[in-house]
Amino acid sequence: AESTMLSSRVQGAVAQAVRRVAATPVLASRVSARFPTHARWMSGDAKAGAIPTKLTLNLMAPHEAVFVGKQVDQVIVPGADGIFGVLPGHVPTISELKPGVVEVTIAPGEIEKYFVSSGFVFAHADSTCDVCALECVKLDDLDASAVSSGKSQAEGELNSASDEVEKAKAQIAVEVYTAMTEALNTK
Repeated sequence: AESTMLSSRVQGAVAQAVRRVAATPVLASRVSARFPTHARWMSGDAKAGAIPTKLTLNLMAPHEAVFVGKQVDQVIVPGADGIFGVLPGHVPTISELKPGVVEVTIAPGEIEKYFVSSGFVFAHADSTCDVCALECVKLDDLDASAVSSGKSQAEGELNSASDEVEKAKAQIAVEVYTAMTEALNTK
């Protein structure tokens, strides 16, 4: 009975907060500008079950924008808690990226793969997905021999590191090169 009472209190508080935001013109305009899907939901304009057929992808690195506003079917990303896919209508999500492959399905049978070293992925309520990576390289552009020698060098640096900072840097390098090696082996 207590859990039901608590649950109904929480639901009531959420409903009250939504009504308060919808009734406040400044807040409602901010919500509608940043989260158009939520604004339509709050105003009751959304059609039941209206999910876009395409996902809008922004795949960016500090040195280049790989995709900006690209219409795709699906994106699979290496999240910190595991690999997951983002489709149109995905629940809003923020996840840290771990080193691995971002797989972009542009259309059935048309797939592009990119290796990312780290970063973040943001799935928005309006079926937009932002993948912000520190490094992003097309998987086909990775040089297997360079990856192998880089991994050997990083392992050597890890074994010879004398302080904790050097060990941490070398460990990160080993993890990234290991992920690159795995990506190349599953190409």
